[in-house]
Amino acid sequence: MADENGEKTEDPSDRRRQEQREKGNVARSQDLAAAALMLAASVTIALFTIPLCETLGGLIGGTMSSAKLEISRVSFKNQAWDYAGVLFRSVLPILIFTAATAIAVNLAQVGFLFSPSVLQPKPERLNPIQGAQRILSVRALMKLCVSLGKLALLTVVAGLITWWELPDMAVLPTASVAQSFGVTHALVVRLAFALAAALLALALLDFMFQKWKYEQDIKMTKQEVRDEMKNMEGDPMIRQRRKEAHRKLAEARNISAAKDADVVVTNPTHYAVALKYDPESMAAPTVLAKGVDEIALRIRRVAADNDVPIIERPELARSLYRDVKVGRPVPEDLYGALVEVLAYVYRLSGRRPPNLF
Repeated sequence: MADENGEKTEDPSDRRRQEQREKGNVARSQDLAAAALMLAASVTIALFTIPLCETLGGLIGGTMSSAKLEISRVSFKNQAWDYAGVLFRSVLPILIFTAATAIAVNLAQVGFLFSPSVLQPKPERLNPIQGAQRILSVRALMKLCVSLGKLALLTVVAGLITWWELPDMAVLPTASVAQSFGVTHALVVRLAFALAAALLALALLDFMFQKWKYEQDIKMTKQEVRDEMKNMEGDPMIRQRRKEAHRKLAEARNISAAKDADVVVTNPTHYAVALKYDPESMAAPTVLAKGVDEIALRIRRVAADNDVPIIERPELARSLYRDVKVGRPVPEDLYGALVEVLAYVYRLSGRRPPNLF
């Protein structure tokens, strides 16, 4: 019933996974990347912005505490360059570290992936009706609800951290500029780590869900499995034609070998077996070719064209065809009937008959 309804009940094959990957369809959690970026930003803020706060606090504090504040174009330019240099030295490590983290997280999730098909323009993406359907779909509404839930959780976390830090924030109005920068830096770091931890917890849940959903989406119906096997192994009709071609090729080689035989034993019309015996290189007479009906006729023609003797021995021909494969020696229980044939052939050629016993 599941197969009749086209339900996806079969685990995806390796080929199915590869095809989906080539299309850019992989299990990926955007939340995990966002959480990793937040965590990386928190670490870099904690490590690299302390000098920034100290320097800015000193610069601003020194400027504000001057008894006489003189502003000229040169002094303003120098002050601006000082601030810019401090900002650049502090922000650059944050940008580098977060960018490296983003690349590492994506590589960890899906590896190196380049899918040209994703970059190809698709007219359906420009269709306003289909776009509206995607926006108003149940799936889109569910994603919106999940996003609002995440935003609410992060808001609660931020509110709790801020409430927890209120006693420290209460000293800001009376604190010096340097102290204000220090308190603010500590608050930002704690808030960033708290939000990163909350995001990471949500991201791990989302990653597991995306993996499960991806596996469900790429499952296959029984018909898809059969179609894939057919494509991999070839259509039955094509396989039959290939087998027929191989059979004909083998038959052609089989028939052509009859020209090297010492004798062809026939039924006389239905069976034909070509035999060869070289006492110096063979332990026993060997079957070079055999066939029935049309193949037997073609063996006899090749033998006649190459002056190979053809002898009618119906029972021996049937036994050789039935019991001996091409390229195999004749079994000893057929030596008795075969000696007479070989002796006759050798007498025709003026050679000494071989001794099989």
